[in-house]
Formats: sequence, C-alpha cells, structure tokens
Amino acid sequence: MSFFEGLIVADPPPAAEPLEWRLGAYEPPPHEEHPPSDWFVPARIPQTARVGDGPDTRLVLTGWEVWPRSLVIGVEVFRRRVARDGLRGPVHPRPGADGLRFGLLLADGRRVTTLDGTAWPASPTTGAGPRPVLTALGGSGGTFHQRVNLHLSQLPPDGELLLVAEWPAEGVPETRTVFDATRLRAAAAAVVEVWPGPRPPSAGADGERGTPPPSSHALAVPRPEPRPTPSPPGPEAPRADWQGMGYEGWGDPGLIRSRLAAGADPQDPVERPLHRVAGQGAEESVTELARLVTDVDAVDEAGETPLWHAVAHGMADNAAALLAAGADAWTPRVAGRSPGSLALTTELAPLFADLPGAVHPDPERVAAQRAADEQARVFRGVHTEGLAVAFVAGVDEAEVIRRLGADPDRVPVLDLDAEPGPYGTGPDGFDPYGPRARWFLGVSGVPGGCVLTHPSGYLASSPAVLAAVSPGGRAYGVYFNPKGGTFGHLSVDGGAVHHEEIGLHAREDSPEGFWLHRFWQWGPYGDMYGTGSLAYACDRAGLRVTDPGPLLGPPRRWVELPTDSPLRD
Repeated sequence: MSFFEGLIVADPPPAAEPLEWRLGAYEPPPHEEHPPSDWFVPARIPQTARVGDGPDTRLVLTGWEVWPRSLVIGVEVFRRRVARDGLRGPVHPRPGADGLRFGLLLADGRRVTTLDGTAWPASPTTGAGPRPVLTALGGSGGTFHQRVNLHLSQLPPDGELLLVAEWPAEGVPETRTVFDATRLRAAAAAVVEVWPGPRPPSAGADGERGTPPPSSHALAVPRPEPRPTPSPPGPEAPRADWQGMGYEGWGDPGLIRSRLAAGADPQDPVERPLHRVAGQGAEESVTELARLVTDVDAVDEAGETPLWHAVAHGMADNAAALLAAGADAWTPRVAGRSPGSLALTTELAPLFADLPGAVHPDPERVAAQRAADEQARVFRGVHTEGLAVAFVAGVDEAEVIRRLGADPDRVPVLDLDAEPGPYGTGPDGFDPYGPRARWFLGVSGVPGGCVLTHPSGYLASSPAVLAAVSPGGRAYGVYFNPKGGTFGHLSVDGGAVHHEEIGLHAREDSPEGFWLHRFWQWGPYGDMYGTGSLAYACDRAGLRVTDPGPLLGPPRRWVELPTDSPLRD
C-alpha cells in the first residue's frame, strides 16, 4: 500500500509530447565565469571571520564554496540602523566612490577586485591564461541582514589569500584579513559531480578542444564542434504538402514519412525536399526521398545538387546515402567545382577520395587551402559581432600611430596586470564600449605589419582610416555590422581600391577568395563565427597573423584621434 494512497488525483494526459532540453557533459573552461551548479555540488567549508566593521555595519565571512575551478566567498552584511527611505534593494558591491568593494591579493602577487569589471583574456601565445575575475553574485536577506556572494573565476594559488573589504558610505575602513588558500585548493577534491560521464577530449593551452589525428587526405580539416540535435516537433494533422516544415521538421523522419504518405510531392520544384534533407535532415529521409525522385542529381536555382548540399553542411551519412543512390560526385556544378572537389577539402574526404573519376587538387591548391584554414583557426574564439578590424601590411605600430595623428612616445603600452582599470581595459576607467571610445582605435604591432581594432563601431574599417595608414603598404578593413552584413574595404598605398560585402555564400561569380576561405560551407562548418572572413581580410591585406591576442584581448595601445583630425569626419 502506498503511503500517499487516496491523496493523489491523476493529472489529465498531456495534449502533446513536451519539448525538452538535455544537459550536456561538463567541459572545463580556462576559468569558470559562473559556478557550474548544474553539474556539481561544491565542497563547503564553514568559517566565520569578521572582515569589516563600521559604526552600525558589520561584514562577516561565513564560509566558502569550492567548485572544480573556482571559488565562492560568502559574506553576510549586518546593519543596526537603516534609513526608512534608504533601502532600495539588495546590497551589491559597486564602483562608486562610496560603494561597497572587495578585493583579493593572491599568493602569486596578482590583485583582483570587484571594481575591475570584465577582464580581457590573455593572448594564447603568452601561456598566461585569462586573468581571474572577482564578481559579486546575487545575494539574499532582509532589511537589517543581507548576503553577498563573491565569485573568484579561478582557484587561488597555494599560500596566503588576502581579502580586503571597504565601504566608505557605511564607515567601514579598508580591512585586510588573511586566509589559507592551500586549504581551499585541497577542498576541490571533495567536489561531487552529479552527472559523471565521458570526458571530452583534453583541452590545449588555449582552452580549445584537442585536435583529432591528421587525416591521410591532404586537405581534410578537423571536425568542427558538434551541432545540437533538435527535439522533434509535436504531432500534426496529416497534410499533403511541405508547408510549415521549418528546420526541426526537415530533421524529423517521422514527419517526412507522414507528409509523403498524405501525398506530398517528393519532387516539389519549390521546396526541393531532397535538397532540404540532404543538408539538414536524417540519413533515412535521404534514402527514402532518393528512392522516390527520378533524378538524384537535380539542381536547384543556384545550380547545386542534393549531394552538394550534403557536402556543404558536412553531413557525411547523407552524402554516403546519396552516393549509394547513384549521385554524381565529379561533374562541375558551380564555378567549375563539383561536390566531390569540395568534399576533398573537408572531413568527408575519405568518402570521395577513392571513387571512380576522382579529381584530386594540385599541390599549389593544397598548400593554399591549408594556409587559409590555418589562418582561420588562429581566430577561433574571437567575438565578431559589432567588431571592426583592419589588417595593415608593410607598416609598423609606431608609424601607424603617427599616421593617426598621435605621438607614439605619448601612447603607453597597456599594463593590465599593474593597472587593470574598472573595465579591464586600461587606466582611468576607459570603457571600449562607452561613448568616450568613439574616436579610439586599438593598435597592435604584429610581424609584418599592424592590427587596428574598434570593438563598438566601424572606425577601424573606415575608408579614411585605411587610406591614412596604408601608404607604402596595404590595408583591409572589415566591419561585422550587428544589424546585418559583413563589409570589407581594401586600400593600397593610400588609395581606396575595393569595397565589398563578404561572408556571403559563394556563387558562380564570387571571387576565388570566397571559395578558398569556405564561404560555401554552412553553419559551424563554414564562416558562422567570422573566422573565414577574418582570414579572408588578412589574405587581402597580404598579412599573416599568428597571434589572435589583438582581437581576443586588449590591443597593445589605445590611440585617440585628435579632436581636429580629418579622420573624424
């Protein structure tokens, strides 16, 4: 007999199978920006210590939460007097002159505070890794007592950990308290993993996943990040057409079978179902539709076949099903290229390399494709939305600064470890996303030239700036417009040469660089995150960049255009 017998009323059956999210395996990042509470139960160390005192305010540390790679410090705020109209919300550290602030001095000499804001990651070539960040998380409490949780994005090194607290508005002076970080690090072994499972490949120094073994095919490239499998849509009334399928619908074999059974045309000239499932559907759907069509190599309005779509989307199983159904791999379809010639530059190469009629690329093409792919890999992880960047070849950092109207001797190299600033970008509270940054350019010298950046506007890619910095060299600027489109400008020896929209799907009349830099590939297999566009811009400038630091992190120097500069027009 159930303990709850007679107390339970059955729920009505659901109208449809609910959609759901599934938690993936935990992949350790270089540092934990937030406690990974979906995967772990932290090791909790209770400890009570007074860390700040004012006339009517007391700050008390009440314990630690140790996560696999980070730390949460629990601080309770007790107040004896509160103005009736003075309490506006939870206590929260803030950068104001009188606000509550905390800081940590680590055993290796690094200083982090709640005033630092978001830190730039370090360049992968330095080996230093990203700077730790101290963040105030949400707290709880009432009128006279509230909690503040401080999150340190990396476990502190062994040795002394100094906690510093100050709150001028409440009369709490700067107070320093020493703790043992060695004990905290040791507690990480007691963290409980809730969903243990297979680990992803080990991360390299830059936090990227390990690279798979090289392929025996000259142009094969590493597999990109796996794409999530969409949950199937709920049941629908049978219909005899392909309307309203959507991305999830084309990925659902059951829905496709239902539509076919109801009379949907497998050769619909508008929807082209075989093309659709080849690029985004399941292998069984490809096999079923390939059996029902009269021409497995029918071309769409762009001249592309279903096999072309399977290759462009990296769908190996679908490509294999089409080849088994007799699809032609080697007839040129668009700009003299065949599905097979494209596939030989991807992870699908083993499917095509030994097919009859295979046409392998010449050594020069192999070398050019490898160089383009290597340049694109350098930029993995760069956030491109709203970014403007210019690659300048043949002109060094100091000369670029002079051409921008500034004196290199008066533009210091940033030292973020010594003076991170409120936004992690340099002294004096400079915010690269604020209004003051409108006329600032990041300038970083690289071998053979220079990189200009502007994280919140198009200035670095403007024709006037490119013309100013390119005499005696070449400059290519690219702007990733957050409202849509990626636009490039080329300047050679001080003159405007070419303006174009890049990152577009490669077509019959596209320049060779669109194909070389994989603008023909879709989703994570192509230029989804702008890596191909950045590599294309480097190529057009004639510059080779091996360190993504100027784009991943802060520039070497911030240069403000003079108020009377014509470059502001």
